[in-house]
Amino acid sequence: MISRMFLSAFLIFNTIALVILVVLMLSFFATFRKVEKCMIASEQLPSISVVVPVRNEETKVARCLESFAAQDYPNFEIIVINDKSTDASGHIIAQIASRFPNIKVIQGRESRPGWLGKCNALHHGSPHAKGDWLVFSDADTFHHPNSLRDAVGAAINYNVDMISFMPVQELYSFGERVIMPTLLGSFLMGDPTNSINDPKSPRSYAYGQYIMVKRTTYDAIGGHESVKDQILDDISIGRVTKEKGFSVTACDGRPLYSVRMYTNFSELWSGWTKNAFALINCSVGSLVGLVILLNTCLLAPFVTIAVALLAPQTVSDSLPFPVLWSLLSVQFTCMLIWYIRSTVFYQGLNPLHFFLLPLGAILVSALYINSAYCFLTGCQVKWKGRDYSVDTNQRVTTTFENAPALAEQPVSPKS
Repeated sequence: MISRMFLSAFLIFNTIALVILVVLMLSFFATFRKVEKCMIASEQLPSISVVVPVRNEETKVARCLESFAAQDYPNFEIIVINDKSTDASGHIIAQIASRFPNIKVIQGRESRPGWLGKCNALHHGSPHAKGDWLVFSDADTFHHPNSLRDAVGAAINYNVDMISFMPVQELYSFGERVIMPTLLGSFLMGDPTNSINDPKSPRSYAYGQYIMVKRTTYDAIGGHESVKDQILDDISIGRVTKEKGFSVTACDGRPLYSVRMYTNFSELWSGWTKNAFALINCSVGSLVGLVILLNTCLLAPFVTIAVALLAPQTVSDSLPFPVLWSLLSVQFTCMLIWYIRSTVFYQGLNPLHFFLLPLGAILVSALYINSAYCFLTGCQVKWKGRDYSVDTNQRVTTTFENAPALAEQPVSPKS
C-alpha cells in the first residue's frame, strides 16, 4: 500500500513538474524580443567599436575576426585584445589585422589579483574604442554579415542603453551534445516572462557572447571595472547597468550569430565548473532542489518506462497500467516539447539525441556539485591557463598565471 501510494505520488509530482517547466519555457519564448531587419539608412547609423578579448583561442579567433571584418556596416572598427595568450592566437591575430585596415590590436596587460581575466582585458582595451556604441563579443563567436546592422537597429528600435543577444550554440562533440541541451535548456525558464524588459523589475542580465551598449552608458557605470571581481561578469554588468537607471534588454540572437563555447568534454567541464554554482547564487538549497528536479524530470521517466517494460508485474502491483501509461505519456510529451522547442538554439543535434537526456541530467548534476565544491572549499578553478579562487559571493579573490606566455607576436603598424 505504501509503495503504491509513493509511486503514484512520485509520478503525479513528476508530471506536474514537467508541465510547469514546459509552460514556463513557452512563456519565455512568447515574450522574448525578436531582432528584425534594420531599415535605418546607412548614413544615419551610429559608429560602432567591436571589442574582442582573446585568450588562447587559436582554433576559433580567425573565424570570429573574419566574420566581423565582413560586416555589412558603414562605420565600425574592431579592437582585438590579445590577453597574454600562450598559444598561437597572437600570431593569428597579427596576420588577420594585416589584411583589414579597421582592426586594431592591443596587447593585454598582466592579470591582476582580484580581477577576472576577461574584465582585466576589457578594462585595458576599451579606452581605445572610439565608437558611439560598443560591442563586446567573445572570440568563439561567428557573426553573419547582417549582425552589427540588425543588432544596432534592435537597440534603437527598443530604445535601450544596453542590449544583448542569446546565441545559437554549435554542438558537435559528444560531451557538448550530452551536457549543453540539459544545462542551457534549463536557463530558458530562468526569466519566463522576460522581466528584464520591465524597468520596475530588479532582474537584469546579459548574454556575454554579444553585448551592445552605448559608450556614454558604459562610461557612466564605470565600465568593466564595476564588475572586475565578478565570476559572472556578463550577468553582473547587466545588473549594474539596470541598477544605475539605464534600460536593458535581451533578444533572440539567432539571426545574428552562433557560438562554439567548447570543443570537448574537458573544456566544457572546466568552463562550467567556473560558473555553474554562481548561476544559482551559490545557494546550497538551490543546488539540492536543482539536482532533484533534473533527475526527477529528465532521468526518472526513462527509468520508470524501462522498469515497466522489463518488470511489468512489479509496476502493475503498485499502479494500474492505464494510469501509469497515461502519466508517462504526458511526461514524455512534455519532455519532447521542451527538447524540440529549445533546440532551435542548437546546431549539430538530431532527434536521436533526445535519448541522451538521462545521461545529461546525471552529468549536469555532477557538474553543479563539482562547481559547488570548488566554491565552498576555496579550491582553485582552472580556466585558460589561469587559476581563480572564487568565494560564495561570486567574487574572484585571487588570480594566478600558471603558464608562461609566448613571446609577443609582431603587430601591424596600424595597430
